[in-house]
Amino acid sequence: MTKNVISGFFISVGILAISVAASAQGNNVGMIKLNGGRSAILASAPAEPLMPAQLPPPSLVTIYSTLGTGDHVYSILSAIGILGTQTGQPWPEMVGNGFRPKADHLVTEVAVGATHFQGTNVLVVSLNQDNHGVPGKALHTWHFSNLPDVWTCCTLQTGKYAKGIPVKKGQLYWVVLRPENKFQDTWDLWADNYAEKQGKYFSNNIGSGWTTSYQVLSAVGVFGK
Repeated sequence: MTKNVISGFFISVGILAISVAASAQGNNVGMIKLNGGRSAILASAPAEPLMPAQLPPPSLVTIYSTLGTGDHVYSILSAIGILGTQTGQPWPEMVGNGFRPKADHLVTEVAVGATHFQGTNVLVVSLNQDNHGVPGKALHTWHFSNLPDVWTCCTLQTGKYAKGIPVKKGQLYWVVLRPENKFQDTWDLWADNYAEKQGKYFSNNIGSGWTTSYQVLSAVGVFGK
């Protein structure tokens, strides 16, 4: 699929958001946020048919989720970039969304709303422990390829781990997305949650360390027992 970048310039997100909300969905144009939401570009793609999301079985507990339902599982208008150094970035960009379980659980599945923009079509997803308010050591890691094209919905990238990863009530954990180290031409997108829910556990790393801020949270679900 051929993508078309509407604007090659980095624009402030505040100016851009109004035009995206007004017209993007009908034109299949969306906003790609960069550098922790401090800048953004518009990008378009040909329309693709709706693909229903494969949600986890009802036997699993929803430990944390910003995922929607039906054809509103995640946003097709706005996403954060997950990209390597060969995309024009001086450093690779990785993003984390944090959560606090309301009880002790075993995490057996992590699902994210991620799509592919350009470059090598691969993605790394991990569940990380906390390190003083930012993502710390990875507890488990999944590797994905053949992500769906940008601005499509609603295929989820779901990592499974039957043994389970124990998480404790009230402690902070992070779901982190990053490019594969050996494929720095990758440019993937982590879609915003459809409801545009905001939260304080959003962390971005562009090579100088993790920075946490209050942002629109990405589309993610954590499930288990």
